[in-house]
Amino acid sequence: MKGNSDFFSSLETLHYVCLQQNIAFVSYRLPAHSAITTLVQYNTAPEIITDIAELNTAEGYIVFPFCEQQGFNAFLLQPDLEFKDNNVSADMIAGLSRIHFPDKTTFDDFIETTSRTEFENNVNTAVRAIKNNELRKVVISKTQVVEISEHFSASRFYQKLCTTYPNAYIYFFNILGAGCWLGATPEALLTTENESMYTVSLAGTQTHTGLALEQYIWSEKELEEQDIVTNFIAQTLTENGIKHFSKSKVENYIAGNLIHLKSGFEFRKDFLKNDISKLITALHPTPSTGGLPKTNAHDFILDTEKHNRSYYTGFLGTVHPEAGCQLYVNLRCMQLFSQKIVLYSGAGITASSVAENEWFETENKLDTLKKVIISP
Repeated sequence: MKGNSDFFSSLETLHYVCLQQNIAFVSYRLPAHSAITTLVQYNTAPEIITDIAELNTAEGYIVFPFCEQQGFNAFLLQPDLEFKDNNVSADMIAGLSRIHFPDKTTFDDFIETTSRTEFENNVNTAVRAIKNNELRKVVISKTQVVEISEHFSASRFYQKLCTTYPNAYIYFFNILGAGCWLGATPEALLTTENESMYTVSLAGTQTHTGLALEQYIWSEKELEEQDIVTNFIAQTLTENGIKHFSKSKVENYIAGNLIHLKSGFEFRKDFLKNDISKLITALHPTPSTGGLPKTNAHDFILDTEKHNRSYYTGFLGTVHPEAGCQLYVNLRCMQLFSQKIVLYSGAGITASSVAENEWFETENKLDTLKKVIISP
């Protein structure tokens, strides 16, 4: 990326104008890449996706919620403007400043921080349900509200995420109806590279203490958690006609301040027969964000968590009928309001979970973004 300061200066101006005028945009950077792509839709508002099968022929950027039953829509941003790095002109920014979309959507900005007592009670409730054979695993999440000053710049925060986490998928979007979100997620849902497609099993969490990767030792609970996700993905691929796939061995994976267990899956793109929606429906949400059995865990989450997850643990990314997709699970993320941000994190619960340990795991996950917010 040439001229970082110049680039981020122009990008910050573009972000500022789009936020002020409520113009839909997304900036994203793929893992292990330096180039930032920005898409802007200014002629019309992003389209609401009412049938996930539309993704098979869609071209643009999709934002999909954890659960559409909670009243959150899936949106497809179809860009009128696309540029990489600093290839945006002052004239284009000036033109955008003359466009305005009224925001007719009201968001629940009365979200409260999840107390430790509430979270640990939810974990203990989940453990009892698992021991009663109602669930095998479920992810319990929480929120933390952080007040921000009038000088907080979401665009500069995005810049810091890009430089701090080179191996994460870093995004920043504002979409009428979905709100303004930023994140640095380590988890791919489904991605395309040439004629191959990839997905991953990512579970288990430890704090990155500076040890060599091979020196991290995992508990039975964490190994079981990752095994549940891995087996689910393998079974889901098989049930969707993908009988020939390769699976990498489990490895320790660095995700910012955390270490996870990770296995990768690869299969030929043509196995999907131009129907990615069927596999996405079968995968989302995976046990790394929802649980198993899938429907039971989904219902348990809706019944137990007081907050709406909204787009946290949903997925987002680009789709194209020929080029394929680059879709990522929306983790390590936050929603931006005028005077505060809402951070989200969660932990996978199994029969051997200890509520106190799960609380500290979610605190460590919040630190992925929090430490960047407070850094100079």
